[in-house]
Amino acid sequence: MVLARTPVFTPLAAVTTLPAVTGEAAKRAGQIARDYLTRAHAELRARQDAGEGGLVLVAAYTDAVDHLVRFLNAEAAASYASRYARINQRCAVVGLGGYGRGELNPASDIDLLFLYPWKVNPYVETIAEVILYALWDAGLTVGHALRNIRECGRLAARDLKVKTALLDARYLDGDEVLYAEFEGKMFEEVWGQNPTAFFKEKLAENTERHARAGDSVYLLQPQLKEGQGGLRDLHTALWMAKVKFKVRSFRELVTLGQIAERDVLELEEALDFLWRIRNALHQASDRHQDLLTFELQERLAPALGFADERDGVEAFMRAYYSRAAVVNRFSEAVIARCVQAEPYRRSAPTVRVIRPGIRVQGRTLSVVNGGVFERDPAAVVQVFAEAQRHGVTLAPATRELIRECLPLLAAHRERPAVGAAFLDILRAKGHVDETLFEMHKLGVLKTVIPEFGHLDCLIAHDPFHIYTVDHHSLMGVRELERLRAGEFAKTLPHVTQVMREVERPELLFLGMMFHDVGKGHGHDHSGRGARMMHDIATRLGLNEDEGAACEFLVRHHLLMSHLAQRRDMHDDQLVIDFCRTVGTLENLHRLYLLTYADMRAVGPGV
Repeated sequence: MVLARTPVFTPLAAVTTLPAVTGEAAKRAGQIARDYLTRAHAELRARQDAGEGGLVLVAAYTDAVDHLVRFLNAEAAASYASRYARINQRCAVVGLGGYGRGELNPASDIDLLFLYPWKVNPYVETIAEVILYALWDAGLTVGHALRNIRECGRLAARDLKVKTALLDARYLDGDEVLYAEFEGKMFEEVWGQNPTAFFKEKLAENTERHARAGDSVYLLQPQLKEGQGGLRDLHTALWMAKVKFKVRSFRELVTLGQIAERDVLELEEALDFLWRIRNALHQASDRHQDLLTFELQERLAPALGFADERDGVEAFMRAYYSRAAVVNRFSEAVIARCVQAEPYRRSAPTVRVIRPGIRVQGRTLSVVNGGVFERDPAAVVQVFAEAQRHGVTLAPATRELIRECLPLLAAHRERPAVGAAFLDILRAKGHVDETLFEMHKLGVLKTVIPEFGHLDCLIAHDPFHIYTVDHHSLMGVRELERLRAGEFAKTLPHVTQVMREVERPELLFLGMMFHDVGKGHGHDHSGRGARMMHDIATRLGLNEDEGAACEFLVRHHLLMSHLAQRRDMHDDQLVIDFCRTVGTLENLHRLYLLTYADMRAVGPGV
């Protein structure tokens, strides 16, 4: 297991039921494998139902499959030796992909490499045939390849998929000397070749995958493997770390000082829960399944120890989102560590000190002195404003420092300087949405404004939204920023013009962020949210008129859409009442823009 430390686990009892190797069972190998895996899956389900953790069960099932593969390899070798003189017959059986990483769930595919020194021969073919046919007969989906070391290197050098698969290689059985030679050659001749191109390809692949499977951790029906915050994000980070730092696991990055021990421990806790979900998904579906649909959420919540009702499903999904956010944050941190350095540059980027203890180098802002935050807790928010103003990202170490300082920020969030720094971010000419998303990801947003923490991973119970409420609210800000940037100037010229001319856009952004802040507290979320908005505006330092403008947006954020969709727009009295409610042209403009962004932020393509 390379994503996490292999836990101490009790092997499945099935591993003791494999027969002794005689060389005579090759013809019955399929039946033996089928019966063995039936027992293994039954025990796995029982232990899952009893509440065992995901890490333990993944390790136990991987171990059980290892035992089966080794038995089949030994049986095939013994059968061959009983019929033919075994002269210098060499073959190593190697696990690839998830099996190579040691992370098998009940319906996972497995990938095998049959490695030989020079040319394929009857011995290698016999080994592969016995193992593959037995595993296929047992109902497993098995990918395989027969290659020598030279072929592996040649293919990996020109094929990204092959190179990626070989990065996960793990010795299972057979010729250990041959495998050691293979591993050495891969590190020397493949992993170190053109890492920059490899990183670019993997990052492009990541972007494409997220666009296809979901561009947010907070989808209401998330993809456990391929979506953002999914397991594939971790795989990508691990592959890049292997190439960059020549490590075999994330834990080795702690030794190198690239990540903190606490981050790995947090990741292992998250993985324990996510793998428990994936085990349950496979068992509930009786197949390889990674999409956590509404129906499966309702089935899995009680099976995983949550209440058998809507509140239980919400608690289950909040637990999922918090773990997926850990995966997302950890993966991004490791990837940033891999790509932040350019070792072959002739000269380092110019360093600009923008204030004592804070500098910009290239495209990265760093806090080089942690005392900056201790002396001035408002600086935790101000660094986001600085990064926004300079168009740069926060360095990985700075992101970690910010997370460490959240308790300090919480103790001082009532300070006027904190509210002023936050308003500076909303008043900026661009990158407002990007900055807010980054603040949310690092926990700063809910620390500065605790009311936003209530929206964290909150599920909207309607057939239209595909995001949680917090993400939907920030996506609304993104839609407003897209308008202001002119993305829809040709298709939506009027609304674009209104956005560009709106006065005090920070008030619109605040209204957008908190238009649903009253949700989750019962009926009339608009009225309740308006009262909460009043308190938020006061703490941020807005004057009475500014606060009233924000309250208006929250209280009436559904007004225009309700009138357009449910009422007769030719009713003169309706129009008169609407004008009285809105009051001013600025209120009308902001409400118009908020209504547009609220609807656009429901989901992609709306």
